[in-house]
Amino acid sequence: MIDKFLSLSMKMKVITILVPVLIVGVVAGVVIVNNQNNKTEFVSAEAAASKNLGLKEEVIPEIKEEVVLVAQDTTIDESLKEKEEEVVKYKDKEVKIPKSKVSSVKSSEDAETNKKTGGNKVSQEQAQTMFENVGQKSMGIDVSHHQGRINWAQVKASGVEFAIIRVGYRGQTSGGIYEDAYFKTNMSGAIANGIKVGVYFYSTAINETEALEEAAWVVKKIAPYSVTFPVVYDFEDFNSKRCANVGGAQATSNALTYLNFVKANGYEPMMYANKNDITTRMSRSSFNCKFWLAHYTSQTDYTGNVNMWQYTSKGTVPGISGWVDMNIAYFNYGTVAAPKHTHDYNEEVKNSRKEPTCGEDGSKVMACSCGEKETVTLKATGKHTWGEWKVTTEATADKEGIQTRICSVCKKEETKDIEKTDENTNTNTNTNTGTDKDTNTSTNTNLNTNTSGSGDADKDNNTTVDNTTQTPTTHTHNFVETSRTNATCTSNGTINYKCSDSTCTETDSKTIEATGHSFENGVCKVCQDKDPNYVAEPEAPDTSANEIVEGNNI
Repeated sequence: MIDKFLSLSMKMKVITILVPVLIVGVVAGVVIVNNQNNKTEFVSAEAAASKNLGLKEEVIPEIKEEVVLVAQDTTIDESLKEKEEEVVKYKDKEVKIPKSKVSSVKSSEDAETNKKTGGNKVSQEQAQTMFENVGQKSMGIDVSHHQGRINWAQVKASGVEFAIIRVGYRGQTSGGIYEDAYFKTNMSGAIANGIKVGVYFYSTAINETEALEEAAWVVKKIAPYSVTFPVVYDFEDFNSKRCANVGGAQATSNALTYLNFVKANGYEPMMYANKNDITTRMSRSSFNCKFWLAHYTSQTDYTGNVNMWQYTSKGTVPGISGWVDMNIAYFNYGTVAAPKHTHDYNEEVKNSRKEPTCGEDGSKVMACSCGEKETVTLKATGKHTWGEWKVTTEATADKEGIQTRICSVCKKEETKDIEKTDENTNTNTNTNTGTDKDTNTSTNTNLNTNTSGSGDADKDNNTTVDNTTQTPTTHTHNFVETSRTNATCTSNGTINYKCSDSTCTETDSKTIEATGHSFENGVCKVCQDKDPNYVAEPEAPDTSANEIVEGNNI
């Protein structure tokens, strides 16, 4: 088998079709996006210039079908049903972009659910060996919710360079538009792991209007993402259910409408078809864009120009459970496309918040409506919740003391000195001098010396000295709590203190900082307030594997 693939790789002549550079001089008109009513206005270039509206204008080249750009609302609605409805002009009439739902993984509307598989069983490791150094540009896969949860890190490590991801499909009976259940998850996962992405839409359009609706819907959905590889149109349901009367000519016209609209919006269009459909129903030469051939065989005998080849639907790749379609692209892109979208990052990811403290930064993870995430630093508050001052070293007459308090949040310590104690010493001396003198000396400690009295002979001179005046002893306060008002989530509290010495009237107080909310599932566990930024995560789709039988489609 490996020899066959090597032979194929060496022998198959593939000519890449280059899309001609559009001449700006050939212009059908411009589009003015009206932000007030969310509609697109199609006017001539001259009319737009005369309006001088100061809005974004895009030139629409002359193409086979008359289409105009849809106003790109880049908001992704996380609910099952979209709330906004936009309008696009097509052949002088307004066509509404259909509302859509996120598909169930077991939806009976999904025509791909029962599609057959075919081709040789090929692992990614075998594929790397088969096509190594034989001129192929890049190797990739195409996926939908039928592959379930994908470990994109393992996929990248296996050598996969690109992935074509299903953005959605039109229902095979109702005709409603459905977003693939894993579209957002797959796009974010692939891009985050450095895998280049394109998208495909599985169409069951029965006319050009429906194809235009599909194209406008796809352009809106992919705007937030870095789509580098092509935006693909996939129509396979000839003679099936609602497409029972769609023939090759109508299918070709539908495809051209879709592909031209995609190109007008700045993306690389690509047509997908199996060998039978492109040979017997549609003409390859009708599509002036890249072509993606599905032909499950060891060596294709299709003679037309091919830009990408889907050579088996029985591939196995690390990180994916079950079969996956495998492809070779005979082209590559050197850079990653910038998304046509500015990230808003206005939704906080559940359970991602780490609250800042007085001395340590916190963080939270914010999500954009497109699924991309960024981590935001929450600066430390710098406001400590101090405990009471406690004497750790007593002051003496010779040495200052120390008292300490501790923050109850970050455990930071703060100290301050206690002044030395005063030495209370008074010295009073009384001296009587004379003949037959009587000397009486009275002393107390106060570092003050008083001397009085002097007499002649035979004279008694005794003076009484008042020793009652002294300097007060220094007092160290021992504060005790007298009352408390507890802090709440949003309000500060207060603790009041009074010195325990009954002869002292000194008081003090301390502020208790508000605790802040402690949200869980959008509700504060303490005060029951609701988190205004909380957005419930959607339930994960059912990842049950779908039964796949033998066949030959995407």
